[in-house]
Amino acid sequence: MAVYDLDHFTLGVRHLYASAERLRAETGLRSHEGGWLDAMPTAHRTIALPGGAFVNVESVIDHHAELPPGVAAFRTWFEETTRRGDHWMTWNLRARSRADLEAVARRLGGSVVTAPGARRPDGSTATTVMAPGDAALTWARGLPNWYYHETLARHPARLSPMDHERPLRAISWLEVGGDPAELEEHVGAETFAALPLRFVGGPAGLRGVGLATRDGAEIALRAPSGAPGLAELAARHAGGGGSA
Repeated sequence: MAVYDLDHFTLGVRHLYASAERLRAETGLRSHEGGWLDAMPTAHRTIALPGGAFVNVESVIDHHAELPPGVAAFRTWFEETTRRGDHWMTWNLRARSRADLEAVARRLGGSVVTAPGARRPDGSTATTVMAPGDAALTWARGLPNWYYHETLARHPARLSPMDHERPLRAISWLEVGGDPAELEEHVGAETFAALPLRFVGGPAGLRGVGLATRDGAEIALRAPSGAPGLAELAARHAGGGGSA
């Protein structure tokens, strides 16, 4: 089975710009404009990390748009969740080839999804290629999705300079909850062994990212996981419960 790399982590926040500035003041991590999604009323700023990974600092930016019921329910849930504080919404891996991404889709019973990605302030747009394409199989269970980038030259981590106030050396650890066996089955034994995982108590989902700095220190980004609430939202919406 292929080995997959870390691609990005999504940190949901209440106020995009105030939260990004708070993170800079607290950690020295600078962020850059990442863009917004036309189909989802959110926007993000990007924090580039070593190894081609990045953090999306993301918030709702359109509180009044008329949206399909499922998207409207997600917006309400996102707003209510981040009103209580920052939450890790997703963590994601990167496939090294299209064939590897297609193998993920087959193995997990999903599909390769191609969709419009972020629209950036400079007028450029991105295309998202991901698998298995069903949040119920991944994010709602606190597990990663997979992305494929045909060229890394336009990868968000490359477009966002890593000019942090404290230069970074490596991603030193990931703290995750849940069952190690379930995560190993999901990502494969080789990827599981390659990731710098630390398991903590509680439900599945990302809880923290540790960053080693070049001066020998460490920056810890910790927040609760949004996965349990996302699972409740998905179950409610699937059951016809309407908006969150």
